[in-house]
Amino acid sequence: MPSEPTLCDATGYSRSTVRKALQLLVDEGYVTRSQGKGTFVSEHSPQEETDELVGPTFLSFTENVRSLGSTPATRTVDVRSVPPTPGLADFFKVTSDDEVFEVTRLRYVDEEPVMLETIWLPMAYADLTKDELNGSLYQALKTRYGVEPSNGTKSIGICRATSREAFQLGVPRDATLMLIEDHVYDQSGAPLHVSKQVVPGDKYQYSISMPRVVG
Repeated sequence: MPSEPTLCDATGYSRSTVRKALQLLVDEGYVTRSQGKGTFVSEHSPQEETDELVGPTFLSFTENVRSLGSTPATRTVDVRSVPPTPGLADFFKVTSDDEVFEVTRLRYVDEEPVMLETIWLPMAYADLTKDELNGSLYQALKTRYGVEPSNGTKSIGICRATSREAFQLGVPRDATLMLIEDHVYDQSGAPLHVSKQVVPGDKYQYSISMPRVVG
């Protein structure tokens, strides 16, 4: 892969942001790094050596932070019913006249705000309480409704902090943030949620095990 300075020149992002993005790829097994040689695309995709197809493991924020040896916390900022955007309507198979349940949460690691998260769910889950939403969403969904995340897609990119995001996360407006977007289905194949997470790249490391890709 291109060197870090080359990636910085090509993208316009800082060295620390590029390094964090590369580390995510290393952690997920898509690239490897060799001291003094550089960064290389892995010859095999993650889990390719296994004989069985293994589904993705969707770790909740709570589980992920605890796995890193830190203490997670969540504060629900807002809950409301909103008309779906065209993308949400397509994912949830609803019309523009319907509504989806929108939850905005601020996530903390060791009492420091590290993530502003917006989640959209079907209205069937709109009776989730703030107490439940202040903990692990996946645990609340499993306990209350018997549903669990099964598969979906994840995209990772970079964005600039809006005024609201800057205020909530304690960063300057237009600061570079990591943008993580998920489209997740439950174990029956029904749409479960769409989420958008914005994260200062120097504050939090996100880990997920992805399935083997066959094609």
